[in-house]
Amino acid sequence: MKAKEPKPELSLKEKERRWSLLRQTLEKAGLAALMIYGGTQLGVPVHYLTRIWGSKLNALIFPVDGKPILLIPSNTGATGQSLVKQGCWIPAENIFPSAHLAVDLAKQIINLKLQKSRVGIDSFRFWPVQEYQIFSECCPDVQLVEAHRLFGEIRGPKSSEELAVMEKAIRISDLAHHNFLAHLKPGLTEVEVVKRVNDVLEAHGVGDRIILIHSRPELAYPYFPGPTMIQKPNPVTFSPEFTRNLGYGAQMIRAYWWEKPKGVYKKMFALCDELRRMIIQEFRPGLEITRAGQKIEDLVRQWGFECDKLGHAVGLSYGDAPYITAGPHERDYMEWTILPNEVYVVHPMIRAKGGKPPFVMIGDMFLIGKKSTKWMTTTLPGLPVIIPQG
Repeated sequence: MKAKEPKPELSLKEKERRWSLLRQTLEKAGLAALMIYGGTQLGVPVHYLTRIWGSKLNALIFPVDGKPILLIPSNTGATGQSLVKQGCWIPAENIFPSAHLAVDLAKQIINLKLQKSRVGIDSFRFWPVQEYQIFSECCPDVQLVEAHRLFGEIRGPKSSEELAVMEKAIRISDLAHHNFLAHLKPGLTEVEVVKRVNDVLEAHGVGDRIILIHSRPELAYPYFPGPTMIQKPNPVTFSPEFTRNLGYGAQMIRAYWWEKPKGVYKKMFALCDELRRMIIQEFRPGLEITRAGQKIEDLVRQWGFECDKLGHAVGLSYGDAPYITAGPHERDYMEWTILPNEVYVVHPMIRAKGGKPPFVMIGDMFLIGKKSTKWMTTTLPGLPVIIPQG
């Protein structure tokens, strides 16, 4: 099945909403511009302002006054005109080829007469040290300010247009899971079953993706599909997470069982049911992201288990910032306060104490409303999903 040619979906009204909000935010923070290093977060920040995916070889300068400037690799053959035809929001005359990103960033800052200004950067975390040093030598009087959170708080809350596109991604995720369930049979390998799912994703314009599977009860983590054969009565956990070529992703994780679980597994799924209720009841704007992580870990611990990989925001990419952690001691920690209209996928990997099996993982997306939280991925809600026999 061949994917259809992607067409831009977001309107110019949505572009103006983003650009206007960013200008207001930069001005309020006393910043003359925002520089975005293209490789940041899978190219998401560049895409958010241009509708073109970023890479490690491009960058964006967004001044408070004037039109944004996009630097693109000089060795790809791409031009401003070709990118505009693909739907890029930056005018062709403001798109420039660059063979040396740091030097050309500095030149553009000087052309904009911002060489003695405060300029935000998204983000020092992703900007190569050598690039930073070269830029600083070219523009020694520019005061660079970390602006990852500032820009993140603009990108986090989703507009009605963005939510509509995310619903499309969720419908593709639904199709992937129904296809997986329809072809889940003993005697097939993990790779064979997942190949059919990949065919569905390709047919619906899905680009970047990660697919994990867990079909061996003796393992405490899922892994990429391999030669392992699907066997009864071994349960199967399936986790496709993906980003559409046009942007916006989805992740829904389900556990598929041949029979109703008993013993410790039954207890684990009861915990998953309680987790869903807790998230809907307690995840609200104003909740610190580490407090959200602590709530998840505390509940899992109360039931006698442990967990990690708690979840993250979902937006232009399936894995957008911030990630849900319980504090700075955990990987992917960042300071954050949950905002209205953010979307999160919550998927703690639950296992016995000491990091040992048995293993259970359910993942769902939730929209954080101002007064209530909505469960978005309601397809195949069973805990677990029972595989039809016959």
